Amino acid sequence: MNKDINIRLETDKDYKIVEKLTFEAFETVDFPGQKYTIEHFFAYLLRKDASFVHELDFVAEDEEEIVGNIMYNTINIKVNNCMKNNKSIPENDVYSCEHISSEKNIKEVLSLALLSVLPKFHSMGIGGRLIENSLKKAKDLGYKAMLLPGGYPEYYTRFGFKPASFYGFKWLDGSELDAFMALELEEGYLGRAGGKWKLADFYNDLLDEEKFREYQIRFNEY
Repeated sequence: MNKDINIRLETDKDYKIVEKLTFEAFETVDFPGQKYTIEHFFAYLLRKDASFVHELDFVAEDEEEIVGNIMYNTINIKVNNCMKNNKSIPENDVYSCEHISSEKNIKEVLSLALLSVLPKFHSMGIGGRLIENSLKKAKDLGYKAMLLPGGYPEYYTRFGFKPASFYGFKWLDGSELDAFMALELEEGYLGRAGGKWKLADFYNDLLDEEKFREYQIRFNEY
């Protein structure tokens, strides 16, 4: 990898470049049930959403070419308290206890929404640089944990991510997916009893084929 790779915040002048980069990064990736590449549309929608975290929107540059990007948004999770007879239950016994939720247990955490690297720059450590840089910044900003709605476990475990089920969280349909992962930036913040969570609202627009077609017409003019 070029030792002069530069990590900086994305600016509005980068938006079209990053969307084209994102399309190229995912064009040949085959996701089950996905008919066409939509990740560039995802980046476009994410920036417009109130949950988007501008302070963690980084690009990687090789000389003056943008070759990678990472984006985050925030989500609220409702963490279960694991209590029995008004006493905390040991971590290894969380599934035998009564789960008690309250508004006090609502926590804002990050969601690692998108990581894109141009194919010709794969296996050069650029994605890792973006992750490590953003994790450090996330801690500096005071975030305590993050979820990863979908990722390759063999890759993200290098950075400390674990299956979300380790913390008691399940996928939206109640299943335990290896690709659904989580990371504590402060040890013990998520606990082990799980809780409720949902994807940000902009995910609904991601599945709107009419909005996608309208966006794609503009994208093809970039």
